[in-house]
Amino acid sequence: MADIKRRKEDYRLITGDTAYVDDIRLPNGRPPALSMMVVRSPHAHALVKNVELQAANATAGVVAVFSGRALVSMYGMPAFLPVHLPGSAAQPVPQRYPLATDRVRYVGEPVAVVLAETPYAARDGHALVAIDYAPLPVVVDPEQAMQPDAPLLYPERASNLLFRIPVGGGDIAAAFARADHTLSLRLENQRLAPSSIEPRGCLFDYDSASGEFTAWVSSQSVFKARDTLAHFLKIPAERIHVHNSDVGGAFGAKTNFVGEEIVAALLAFKYARPVKWIEDRSENLQAQTQGRGQIHYVEAAYTNDGRVLGLRLQIIGDAGAFPQGVGPVLPVSTAYLLNGAYRIEAIACTVMSVLTNKAPTSPYRGAGRPEAAYTVERTIDAVARELKLDPVEVRRRNLIPPDAFPYQAPTGLRYDSGNYQMALDKALVLAEYDTWRARQRERRRDPQANLLGIGVSTFIETTGGRPSGSGSNAPRDAATVRISREGRLEVLSAVAHTGQGHITIFSQIVAAVFNVSGSQVDVYLNDVDLPGFSIGTFGSRTTGSSGVAIHLAAEALRGKVLQLAASRLEAAPTDLEITQGRVTVRGVPARFVELGTLAQMVEEQPDLISHEPPNPANGRPIEGLAAWYSFSPDDPAIASGTHIAVVEVERETGNIQILRYIAVDDGGHILNHMLVEGQVHGSLAQGIGQALFEGIFYDEQGQNLTTTFMNYAMPKAEQLPHFELELVETPTPLNALGAKGVGEAGTIAAPPTIVNAVLDALSPLGIKTLDMPLLPEKIWRVMRSAEQSKSVASK
Repeated sequence: MADIKRRKEDYRLITGDTAYVDDIRLPNGRPPALSMMVVRSPHAHALVKNVELQAANATAGVVAVFSGRALVSMYGMPAFLPVHLPGSAAQPVPQRYPLATDRVRYVGEPVAVVLAETPYAARDGHALVAIDYAPLPVVVDPEQAMQPDAPLLYPERASNLLFRIPVGGGDIAAAFARADHTLSLRLENQRLAPSSIEPRGCLFDYDSASGEFTAWVSSQSVFKARDTLAHFLKIPAERIHVHNSDVGGAFGAKTNFVGEEIVAALLAFKYARPVKWIEDRSENLQAQTQGRGQIHYVEAAYTNDGRVLGLRLQIIGDAGAFPQGVGPVLPVSTAYLLNGAYRIEAIACTVMSVLTNKAPTSPYRGAGRPEAAYTVERTIDAVARELKLDPVEVRRRNLIPPDAFPYQAPTGLRYDSGNYQMALDKALVLAEYDTWRARQRERRRDPQANLLGIGVSTFIETTGGRPSGSGSNAPRDAATVRISREGRLEVLSAVAHTGQGHITIFSQIVAAVFNVSGSQVDVYLNDVDLPGFSIGTFGSRTTGSSGVAIHLAAEALRGKVLQLAASRLEAAPTDLEITQGRVTVRGVPARFVELGTLAQMVEEQPDLISHEPPNPANGRPIEGLAAWYSFSPDDPAIASGTHIAVVEVERETGNIQILRYIAVDDGGHILNHMLVEGQVHGSLAQGIGQALFEGIFYDEQGQNLTTTFMNYAMPKAEQLPHFELELVETPTPLNALGAKGVGEAGTIAAPPTIVNAVLDALSPLGIKTLDMPLLPEKIWRVMRSAEQSKSVASK
């Protein structure tokens, strides 16, 4: 399969021919869209005593103002469907509405909305909404939230603990009994803001004459959006037409509606007028779901030669103010991945998810996998440090060998394929590891020199598979491949494209089957009315699910084409070949039929071929010379890799400079090297951002201290190194393309790689652990403290 060398998506982007939600212009004949603005709580925990709307309603240009209570009482706004929580049957699952009604539980929670003719009138009305609150005690620390005397976010529940469940396997008692040593660590993955360039946005239009409801969203799953709207609007899903606009980034946070989008849809439906809501940046940092937020207590049992025998852990997940999608259960996903790339015999993990007075957590690029890799890789380095062994050697002694696949971890996770030693060896050569260790030894002879550190991580990543809790009867990703009258190949898929390069890779997959240029393939995405289906674009799953469905549909269409051409050319299908848009008799190029001619034949005589049943996702027929196919692997493919960083820490400032960053990734069979490199580059920037710069922080009263990009720091281009990327390939047997995902590799590998490198640099000072982000001030303070302690000890 030949790579397409230039992304097909990019011409529109670089020429400005795009349409994000705020750019959408409604068809002629539709009234202009009303603007919705959200009134948010300034308190982290309070009762809503009274909402005064009269002055706002009287403002020029304001159409209506609603509180959450009013929408429930006047329009019967339903609550969200309950989130399934493991082990939570003994206590009621917290119920919530798209707007707060009687109580607010985090700063930024929506309480009321203003609907107006223009954004300016909406802002004027917003300023006049007066809400009387009765503040309540606040708890922002998840460990404090579990205490018996902690303020309860939901009085109907006995505690803030959503669930506590065990995860693991193997004989943990025997592993610790056999160990020569144990060590303990407390590790934290701080909360992060997804920070997509485009915040959330939506535009809804209800045509009361036709009964059709149309949505333009910025989403990772148009079918999830459709089904959510059907629940809240109480209209059939087939009357709802969801279109994904161009999306300016998503990173997991746009998989589900949080609340404001639903209110906008409800008002569009009730007023039979288009309604638009566009989130601003401060709202985005304050109220959109946040990522990570886990605390791990780790005990490791290991031998004198560095073999890790067992891990005993407690994971505390900070769910925020309410369960949002899969957010509360992401710590469970983390627990299943705690074997990492290693032969750890036993794991015993207690997973807890806790309510706090903060914005809810949900997936952010990596979604449970970065937290697991961080814990495993920090632990491996800690074992090496305690035994005074090279961390690379400790990894070698623990890696799962190539002949052990398929491998079953104690947690139950099944590893399909891999060669972790190959990636490690390749990375060590590229990094000139031994040379840098020699330079480090030389540097350490000078007590005034800046500190040099080398960090390594050998990680795994689950990619694709069926989302947890989806069940065996859940619909699989599906797509249609069709030939037009003009002989062009068309891919019709409901994948929500958010910038990854789906149009390019889908074109390449179909072009390979039909032996044509990728420029001869047109790809249609982002629309529930297309003859396809996608659960969503998340979890590094799209190529291994929708991409495979497209490949299988193309193969099925190729079979139909050969059968049809065989009849036309009076030849056996096995004697035919497809090339350059035509079917020819092998060895007799003068005998051919164009693909477009075959498509016209089927249009005029549909019975020439067998036809697919209607698409089960939307009931629409599959027409023309086409084939439909569905596919989703039941199990995830395990991608992996080795990353190495060399850093320099300035003694005088604590500033960290990344001198080199080497990434060797195994994404299975690589279909397009350019796209893989782009995904790794982007995820590395975000992973390094977590390690060195980023973090959402709250004060004790639940006020978010990071609501602008002045205090939520992300890396600039000048703060990132040149990335040195290489690939290894161990194809997965789980799909016909052999492809694994790679879109989250950098967010998984970079945090432990960078932190291990910095701790390696600081090890001569006796500094053994630090929490992210490794801000210069933090590094400077711990260096000063360590130097002062050393000075006191020497006296």
